[in-house]
This record gives sequence, C-alpha cells and structure tokens, in this order.
Amino acid sequence: MKTKQLLRTIILCILVSIAPGSIFATKYYVSSGSGNDAWSGRLTGPNAKKTDGPFKTLGKVASVIQAGDICFVRGGVYAEILTMSVSGTPSEPITFQNYKAESPVISGADPLTDWHADGNGVYSTAMAWDLDDQNQVFANGVMLTEARWPNNTGTMLQPTRAIMTAGTETTLTDPNLPGDDDFWKDALLWCSGGQQWFCWATRITAYDAKTKTLTFDPEPVGTPRFYSARKGNFYVLMGVRNALDVEGEWWFDRTVKRLYFRPPIGKNPNTLHIEAKRRIQAINLSGCSNVRIIGLHFRAGSILTDDKSSAILLKGLKGEYLGHSFKTDISDIGAVVIRGRNIEVNQCEFAFGSGSLLNVQGEDNRIINCYIHDGDYAAKWKGTVSISGRRHVIAYNTIRHSGRDLVSIGGMSEAIFEYNDLSFAGWLTDDLGMMYGHSTDFQNTVIRYNQVHDNMTKNNGKGIYFDHLSMNAIVYGNIIWNVSKCPIKFNNPSYFNLAFNNTSYNTYEVTTYDHSNRKDLYGMRFYNNIVNKPFILPDNVLFAGNLVSPDPNFVDPEHQRYDLKSTSPAIGIGVPIAGVTSGIKPDVGAIPYGKTWKKVGHDFENPPTVPMWQAPDIAYMNGIRNSCFEYGTEGWDKTGAGKAQTVRGNGWGNQGGLAPGEPTGTCRGELRLGDGIDGVEQTITNLFPNTSYTLSGWVKVSNPDESIRLVVSDFGGTSPEASAESNRTLWTHLIVEFKTGSASTTAKISLQKPSNGSGYVFADNLGLPRLPRGD
Repeated sequence: MKTKQLLRTIILCILVSIAPGSIFATKYYVSSGSGNDAWSGRLTGPNAKKTDGPFKTLGKVASVIQAGDICFVRGGVYAEILTMSVSGTPSEPITFQNYKAESPVISGADPLTDWHADGNGVYSTAMAWDLDDQNQVFANGVMLTEARWPNNTGTMLQPTRAIMTAGTETTLTDPNLPGDDDFWKDALLWCSGGQQWFCWATRITAYDAKTKTLTFDPEPVGTPRFYSARKGNFYVLMGVRNALDVEGEWWFDRTVKRLYFRPPIGKNPNTLHIEAKRRIQAINLSGCSNVRIIGLHFRAGSILTDDKSSAILLKGLKGEYLGHSFKTDISDIGAVVIRGRNIEVNQCEFAFGSGSLLNVQGEDNRIINCYIHDGDYAAKWKGTVSISGRRHVIAYNTIRHSGRDLVSIGGMSEAIFEYNDLSFAGWLTDDLGMMYGHSTDFQNTVIRYNQVHDNMTKNNGKGIYFDHLSMNAIVYGNIIWNVSKCPIKFNNPSYFNLAFNNTSYNTYEVTTYDHSNRKDLYGMRFYNNIVNKPFILPDNVLFAGNLVSPDPNFVDPEHQRYDLKSTSPAIGIGVPIAGVTSGIKPDVGAIPYGKTWKKVGHDFENPPTVPMWQAPDIAYMNGIRNSCFEYGTEGWDKTGAGKAQTVRGNGWGNQGGLAPGEPTGTCRGELRLGDGIDGVEQTITNLFPNTSYTLSGWVKVSNPDESIRLVVSDFGGTSPEASAESNRTLWTHLIVEFKTGSASTTAKISLQKPSNGSGYVFADNLGLPRLPRGD
C-alpha cells in the first residue's frame, strides 16, 4: 500500500511540474441569457437545485477568477464592461474564451424602449445618459445617422457633403443652405477646412438666411491660412432638430434627455432593436498581465490597456463601432488601445470608428494576421491604425479604408512592419500617405514586403510618406501602385534613411519638400528601385541601380502582377545590398526575375507563423544607437562631469516647431553637455577591418567661447583618434573620416565639451552607416 501511495504522490508531483496550476484551475461559465450571479458558475447549465449553473455577468466572473482559471462565455449580449482587477502568471494565465462555436458580444450600448409617436413620422423616448459628442445610436446592430444636412446618401467614408462658396476663420457662405434665421444655431459644423488636410468641428452660433452665411466659434486647429474655411471646402451640419427630416436619422435633446428618431416609413421603433451607446469601453485590462481574451465579439465600445499591462493575448476577437466623435480625436480611448508591453493581437477583425481602430503604443507588442477596416471616418490626424512605441512586429495584416492616412507611424521605433496589405486611404482629405509619420527617430525600423495601393485622395496622395525630421527608416521590397504622387517620400531635413528594391506602378516623381528649402537628406540612399518618373531630390542623396520606367516589362500590371518578364531591363542591373539582395548583380525592384510575390495580408483560415522581433542587420543602416537622442542618453555612457542630458528640440512635436532658416531640425529632443567639462561616448560594433567610414553629426554652442568636439577613437587606425570641432552658435554639420585597422571591428565615438566654462554645447542627428565589406 505504501508503495502505491508513494507512486501516486510521485505521479501527482510530475503532473503539477508539467502543467503548474492546471490540475487545480477552476473552469467558470457565464451566460447572459440563462445565468444567475447567485449560482456557482461551475456548469454550463443549472442543475436540479439551481446552484451550479453559470454566472449571468462577466463582472461576477471577474470578481472571483484567479490565476490559472478559465471562463467560458456563452452566446448572448453582455451589456457591461469586462474589467479585470487581478492578473495571471506566465505559467497560469487567466482566460476568457467563447464557448465552443458561440459568439458572445460585449456591448457598450443599452436598449431604448417605450417609444412614443411625436407626429410627422418622428418618435421619441427618454434617454437617461449623455455622452456628449460621443453619443451613438444603433438599429439592429447597425449605426444610425445623427440628423444632418445635407442628408447622407453615401457611406461614413464617402458621405454626402456640401461645398461652401466662401469662408473665413468664423464664417462660411453657401447659397444652398436651407432655413430661416438661427435655423442652424447650436449645430455642429464638421469641415475639411483650408488645405483640407484633416477635418475639424465647431459649434454654429448664428445663421443669416438672407446672405446664407453661418457664423461659428473659431476652432484653434493651427495656422489660419492652412486650416480656415474657404471657397471649395466640404462641410456637414449636424445635431439640431431642424435637420431631422429623413428616415434613419436621430437627434438627442439634452435639455430634457429625450431621443428623437425617424424610423423607416411604416415602422414602429418599438418593433426594432434600438440601442444607444452608454459605455466608452467594452474591455478594460489596465494594470493586468498574463490574461488571454479569445473568441469574443464587442460592439459600441473599445479595449483599453495601460503602461502596466503586459503579456496579454487578444485572439480571434471581432469588434465593431469602437469609438465615435466628429468633434474630438478619441483614438486614445475609442480604439483597441495597446499601451503596455508583450501584448499580442492575433487573428482579430476591427471595423468602424471615427478615429483609429487600433492604437499601438508601449514596447515589444505584436499585431499579427488581423483585418482592420473603415476607420477615421471623422478624418482626424491619426489613421485607421496608429503605431508608436518600440520593437513592435506588425505582420500579415489587411488594413483598408480611412478618411485620412491609413497607418500613422509617428513615434514608431525599432519596429518591423512586413507582409501587410494597405489600401484605400484618403477618402475625405488631401495631402496624405498610406503610411505617414514625422519628427521620429525610427531607429532602423524596417518596412518591407508590403503592398501599398489605391490612395483615393484627388490631390497629393503618397504611398509611404515620411514628413520632416524622419530619421533612420529602412524601406525595402515593397510594391506601391495607384497613388497620385510619390510612391515613397522623405521630406527634408531628414537623415540616414534607406529605400532599397521597391517597385512602383502608376505613381509620380520621387520628390522632397521643406518649408525653409533646406534640401538636406544627408545619408539618404535610393538603391535598386523601380520608379515611374525621374528622382527630384537633393544632391546629397546617393543613387545606385535604380530603373526609371513607367512599366519595365511587368508580367501583368493591370492585374497586379509586378513580377518581371524575361525581357525586363530591371534584370541584373542592381547593386548588392547585404541583408536585402543576393548575388553580385541582383535584379532591381521588389520581385526578382523568376520569383513571384509573397503572400501578404490576413488569412484566418491559414494563419502565418511570425518570428519574434530581431534587430535588423542591413548594409548602410545607421550603426549608432539612439543617434537622435529621442530616448534621453540611452545607449550612451556619460563622461566628464556626467551632466549630459536631453533638452527639448525644435521639431514639429514641440510648440512652435522649426523656424524658417534654421540649418536643421532636431526632432523632439537634442543632447546638451555642460556646464564644465562634459561628454558622452558609445562603442560601435560590427565594423569591417581596413575599411573607410564617415561619422557625422550636427552641433552648436551656447556662446562662441565654448566648443564641441565630435571624436572617433579606438578604431585601430594609424592615428589614435580623428575629430572635428566647432564653436558656432548655429547648428553646424561636422564630418569625421576614419579607416579601421587591419584587425579592428569596433570604434568608440564621443561628443565632448572640452572646456570648463559655464556655457552649454548641443548635438543631434549623428550617423555612422554600416558599410558592406569593401565599400
């Protein structure tokens, strides 16, 4: 007996060590239709005593669930917020998962009943809550239109809009406006004003029916000459009872808290399932870690995490109508907001929102195999997907349809963005990119193997668009077609960006722009690209192996076959680029001859396998870590007095931005040394022996009695160091040439304030390209 008991104990210990917690984990069940929070939640249906049936609410489960437990969610609607207050562990995650093939829905909306006829085809009912500009109403799960003019016969992204004949900072005129004086008072004006870069909204204060002129509160959106209302601008008026004139529209009277609705002719809203949004979030995982949410649907609400959230899996989710406001960009609360680290969003579909549908921040997150569409219908600055933060992997996603940019990448650093299908940006605005970012040190972010196509804006639509002060981006192996302007654009000043082996079709010249005409894209390389028209870029851009042709013998470009025919002049004319091409004479463009295009976009039936993040190793990429000091002094060792710190730069991310005539831009931060003798240094690895390199950087001093040195040492050359120095109070570009020794693969670079004076010196935008052997 003792032997058998000992054997049982050993087996139990082995099982626990193999799957810690799994033996003792609790399985909970919840059913909104048949559950009861007074029951145990242990079974899918109640037993005869009705004590072991499912819970009714997710909130009850969240109050008792512990690490290692799993909750199976039955089909039905859960009108509540799933809020987690506990976390799992790496070996014992907490799981909420749909039961079998059922599709439970977490809803941010509540039903509206007890409708009464108000005459003229309008019904009304009491609504006790008010979300102000985020009010939203649904019928049978489909979003209804707030009362507006002109009446919308289109879609949210292709709406019917009026066109003004004149405008100022506070007025617009349109001879087609209906109504008597003050007919439109207190309406919301939604307008793509000025250059029509984005849409802003403000309140109407008066209407003069004789002159057909609206007066409105000024909207502080930027320089008036770029944003103020003017002839030809599109606009919509919404949110007043006078506009409630067609079926399917609603209006909320907040003074009496009553909702008015004009249903389809012959329909009584009491026979329809009418809901109004009541909660901003559907799922809140702020502060939580090691949680898995699998197979759930959510509607009329968003998902939140915060900077303390980590190790979360969101898989197989479907979310619709995530956030809604024409007045405010709610992308930070009305989206799937990923702020933490090691969070994976996999095999999900997100659709319909006024701002971003997915907003990725934080560090080390993964967005894999998702379908994300119909976002930013209010045409704010952030796109359907917005990405910032560090070391993310965004792969095999389909992202389509946006009022402005499709993917916003300002603030994205060290990321990998690959195998994505991007299409149909710019439905409501002008001058934008399918991908767009500025004022960012991308820190060798790699954007590769994506197809980017169909920018719908009529004016100045780009493919992959890096605006001013975009540094250290690597763009290769992409196919870009059907954009009205540049396939890939870098506005200056921007430094050490690389564009290799991209293919474009039905696009325009590759150009650059800067308000102060700096014409500085130092360190920029365009190698092995197929472009449709000549480059129009500054003299300091390096070119090699490019083919300029509107159609260099593609197999079938009208049906998106951009692989090469045997007669293509793109074959064998490229230059070798370590990490990108193979062979001594590579083909140019994204698809070498004899190869076919890689699979891109989402595939729920055959999900891809995506490796974890790895730092790239590509020829010519900047070898200096944190070369723009956007992350403080990370990667740098302090020397001298140890007072090195970063201070605010002159970039767009700061108030005021670049001033005309400044020699360069320094993004959001720049390095400051002093007072006294001070400095920073960094060791660079992966250099080749007996190879010439160029180190460069921008520097200035607070007064000419001080100086700043850019130094390279410990490189094994014939001299102990090489350096350049400046005492200019304006930004000055320093360049240091050096050659590694016969056995050297490292070098030390440093910035030094050599004097003991009380002034300060500054530096930014350093570069040391990793050359291929022999360059």
